[in-house]
Amino acid sequence: MQVTARQFSTVNHTVTRWLLFAVLCSCLHTRADAPADAVWIDVRTPAEYASGHLREAVLIPFDGIEAGVARLQLPKDTPIYLYCAVGGRAELAKQRLEAIDYKNITNVGSLENARRMLADQPR
Repeated sequence: MQVTARQFSTVNHTVTRWLLFAVLCSCLHTRADAPADAVWIDVRTPAEYASGHLREAVLIPFDGIEAGVARLQLPKDTPIYLYCAVGGRAELAKQRLEAIDYKNITNVGSLENARRMLADQPR
């Protein structure tokens, strides 16, 4: 199968837009304090989680977010904070949870952003 220059350009443009979206999401994390009852969810892969994660975080890979959150039996207004590598998967997980009526979801972006956010909070 040959790929034309136009097809390659379209794919390249799509990938570039996705990467820009992911970086933007990682920059838009909130600096507000997370409530004490917040649930932190790492939506990365098990291998990424094993390489380092928040002590407070539950692993639920983004492609199984609905079932994973259902297993936690959380009320729909529970504050849920999501993170991944740069924010793209966390944003997809956020959208999927909002589609099933969860109301208080925050995409923190990356693990580093989540760590900074927790470090900035008074203990």
